[in-house]
Amino acid sequence: MAVELKYHTMKFSKREKRFWKTKFSFGLNNIPQEIEHLTFRDEFLTNEELCFIASRVRRIEKLDLDSTSVDDEGISCLLQMEYLGELRLVNLNITDQSIPTLLKLQSLKLLHLGSTQVSCDGILSLKELKNLRYLFASPAEIESEKLDMFLKQKPNCELTINSKPYSKIDYGF
Repeated sequence: MAVELKYHTMKFSKREKRFWKTKFSFGLNNIPQEIEHLTFRDEFLTNEELCFIASRVRRIEKLDLDSTSVDDEGISCLLQMEYLGELRLVNLNITDQSIPTLLKLQSLKLLHLGSTQVSCDGILSLKELKNLRYLFASPAEIESEKLDMFLKQKPNCELTINSKPYSKIDYGF
């Protein structure tokens, strides 16, 4: 019950009211707490606006933020949500700085980090996401030993690097 109240009793700032009225057709009293698929691909969406969404919507199955203005700072807003199944962050200014935040999103099943600045070290760290089944990334430098280690420790996850499936090497077992 306390969680329920949290989402309904927060006051709206003028900026947040404007955001909800211009981006969505439902009224301020009808913001859904669960959304199946929310996309802002190629739209102007700021960190602040992402925080508006994350503070009001508890569950999103698929969130597409490709080619928006969201960066490392904005990703931390997602921690306000209870559940996020798929997160697409293609062509964002996202770096390894976002990895500790992403690791707290344990419900993630799919994470798309294509055309970001996440390195192989960042990819390897994502092995801790227990539900992750699909990971897409495009590190500037391919470090096979780290990618192989990711797959060794996360064998049920399909890893795609630079739009190509990445297969682990034969470990002989």
